[in-house]
Amino acid sequence: MTSVPSTNIPNLPVGCVPLDNQVAGHTFQAGEIGILRENDGTILKPAAKPLCGAREIKFYETLLDATDPSLVALRDLVPEYRGTQKLFVGDRYVDFMKLVDATDGMLEPCIMDVKIGARTWDPLATEEKRAAEEQKYLACKKALGLCIPGFQVYHLGTGRIKRYSKDYGKKLNEKTVRDALRIFLNADSGLCRALLVQLLSGLWAIQKWARTQKTLRLYSSSVLLVYDARRLRSSLQSKRKISAPTGTPPTPPTAECNGSPTPFNWTVTPTPDPIQSYQKIQRSHSTQNNYDEDLKEIRDKYTFMLHRMCAMEKKEWATVKMIDFAHAFPADEDSPDTNYLFGIENLVKMFEDFLKECE
Repeated sequence: MTSVPSTNIPNLPVGCVPLDNQVAGHTFQAGEIGILRENDGTILKPAAKPLCGAREIKFYETLLDATDPSLVALRDLVPEYRGTQKLFVGDRYVDFMKLVDATDGMLEPCIMDVKIGARTWDPLATEEKRAAEEQKYLACKKALGLCIPGFQVYHLGTGRIKRYSKDYGKKLNEKTVRDALRIFLNADSGLCRALLVQLLSGLWAIQKWARTQKTLRLYSSSVLLVYDARRLRSSLQSKRKISAPTGTPPTPPTAECNGSPTPFNWTVTPTPDPIQSYQKIQRSHSTQNNYDEDLKEIRDKYTFMLHRMCAMEKKEWATVKMIDFAHAFPADEDSPDTNYLFGIENLVKMFEDFLKECE
């Protein structure tokens, strides 16, 4: 992944590093305080702007103790909130929200930020702010009630990561936004039904919530789409025999019990055992027989398999979360949030169209 230039990084608390897979929002590259990552599977989102930060903290705190059915349901659709921390960053103290990282455990995380709603300014916005927001991502927001500020994707064939910024997103329209989604889904090798079903499962849950809730109005809020390209490649290899990209550790053998992956009662699909691999590299070192490279490949392969075994990995390798609530306001009337609903309905429709292509 592309690292954050060291010249832009202030002094950080011990154990914290800049989030290297952030695809939208304020980052250290922009000269502001960006999101930090800790080694416990969480991220720290700064509440840098006092009013917006306090509003988002209040949003998460409200969900913790909520009894309203719509808020209780919403709690499962957002990242797990673990309170706040005040940390010294650069030359000042900053309040951070501690959230579970949706990409934790993913080896090749593909991430897309989809901002939902044709209107992205809140009721307290100035005329200048409103005018500026109205012109951003105009084609997509007007037609679909959504826009794509950024995403990153690991290409299945090369294993290389590519990032698409807000400049790319601003050029999208009703038709080309579907092309962007296909890029994100690695669809040049064909759409993967398993991936689409996992993402749609999350999107349908959000759609169901948005159709019935009458408690909130969400402005400039996003849906985060996440999946692991390593697992997608493994899924496609098992069906289409796609070879792993150069430099990428091959996917280890699948362990199955009663037809489903499991960390116990291993029945391994036929594959050369470690002894065969060891015998293969018991040969003289030469330009034709570089056992150092073979050792590295075998080590990477079994390190990956050990990671899967120890983590007792879940079947799911894609997820969807609602994020960014600095502009969440109480509803002023007893009706659904039509602005948000318009966008999520269209996003779901596009993914459902992709799923139909797999039938």
